[in-house]
Amino acid sequence: MKFDRDLTISYALRIGVSISMFFIIVGVILLFVKNGGSGYTLAQIASYHSQMNSKFIYLGLIPKGLLDLDGIFFIATGLWVLVFTPITSVVIALVSFYLTRNKLYIALSIIVLFNLFFAMLVIPHI
Repeated sequence: MKFDRDLTISYALRIGVSISMFFIIVGVILLFVKNGGSGYTLAQIASYHSQMNSKFIYLGLIPKGLLDLDGIFFIATGLWVLVFTPITSVVIALVSFYLTRNKLYIALSIIVLFNLFFAMLVIPHI
C-alpha cells in the first residue's frame, strides 16, 4: 500500500476544519441559549469595551468548560483545532519525507514545526 501524502493532507484539512466548525457553531448556539458564558452575559461579551479576553482561556481550563457546556470554551476548542489543522499537515508531510528519506525536507519540516510551536507556546509568555 502506497502512502499518498496529498490525499492524506486533504483528508486531515477537511476533518480539522469540520471539527473546528462543529465546536464553533455549538459554542455560538450555547452562548445564545445560556445568554453568555464564562461568567459574562452575552451583552458583556458583545460589548466593544468587553473585559472578556482570550488570554483568560487557558488550555487546562478547556475540558472543564466543555463539561460545563460553556460556549466560550467550545469556541476556544474550535479555534485551537483550527490552529492545529495546518500543523497536522506539516506532520503528515514530515512522515512522508521520512518514508522517502528526503533529508532536506525532513530538516525543513522539523524547523517549521519548531518555529510554529515556539511562536505559539513560548513567545506569548515572554
